[in-house]
Amino acid sequence: MHPLNERIRLITRADDAGSARTADRAILETIERGIVRNVSVMAVGPSIEHAAELLASKQEVCFGIHATLNAEWTDVRWGPAAPASSVPSLVEPGSGMFKQTPQAFLQHPPSVEDVLTELQAQLERVRSLGFTIGYADQHMVFEWAMPQIAEPFDRWCEREGIRNFRRYGQPLPQAANADGEVHADGEVQQRDPVAAFIARLESAPPGQYLIVGHPGYDDAEMRRMGSPDYPSERVVSDRINERLIYTHPDVLACCERLGIVPIRYDEALLLKA
Repeated sequence: MHPLNERIRLITRADDAGSARTADRAILETIERGIVRNVSVMAVGPSIEHAAELLASKQEVCFGIHATLNAEWTDVRWGPAAPASSVPSLVEPGSGMFKQTPQAFLQHPPSVEDVLTELQAQLERVRSLGFTIGYADQHMVFEWAMPQIAEPFDRWCEREGIRNFRRYGQPLPQAANADGEVHADGEVQQRDPVAAFIARLESAPPGQYLIVGHPGYDDAEMRRMGSPDYPSERVVSDRINERLIYTHPDVLACCERLGIVPIRYDEALLLKA
C-alpha cells in the first residue's frame, strides 16, 4: 500500500465527446476498460446527441463542458449553440461557423458578452441532454488569445457551480527521453507511446497531475478530421495512441504497481496559487 501523500493522483481526462461518433465510442472504451475518470463534452459537436446516449449515464465519470469557440478542421465544421446572429464576433461572415483557430482572435478580439452568451448556451444544451456538469475546460485553450476572458470565465464557472480546469491540474511531467530512445549509433527512434507514458508515470514525484487525451479509432469518420497544418494521418495516429495510453494492459499494470490513483475533477485538490 502507498500512503496517500506518497501517491500520484492523476486527473485522467478524455476530450471531444460529441465531436464524432467514433470519438464517443473510443471514449466509452477508455471509461469501461481504462483509467478515464473525466470526459469533456463538446456541445456544438455533430454527434452530441449520440454522446449523450452513450455516455451521460456513466456515474463513475465527472463530465465537463468543453467550451468551444473554434472549429479547426477543413471538412468538419461546427458553429455556435446560440443563434449566430446573437454572437457575431465569434463566427465567420456568411457561413455562421466558428473561426478555425484562436489566432483569429488576436486580430479580431471577440466581444466578452458574445463569449459568455455562447458558453451559457453550450452549458444549457449539454445539461438538457442529461449530462451533469462538474467542470469547464476550453477547446484549443482559447484563453491564450483573449486574456480578457480569463476573469469572466472564472466568474461564470463560480456562478454555475462548476470547477475551472485551470485551478486543479498541473501537467504530468515529461520523462527524460520520453519522446525517443537514443541508440549506440546515435540514431534517435520514436519510443512506443505506451512505453513513453509509463516512463512519465514512473519518473513523476508524488503529487496531483493532469493528463489529457482525445481517444479515437482509425475509421472513415476519424479520417475526415484534419487540416493543412495537422493532416488526417497524424490526427488518426495521435488519437489511436491517446486511446491506448488510457487502456493498454501495461498502463493499467503500472498504475496498480505504483499505487497511481485516477481521480475525477470533483475529487481533486485545489492547486495552490
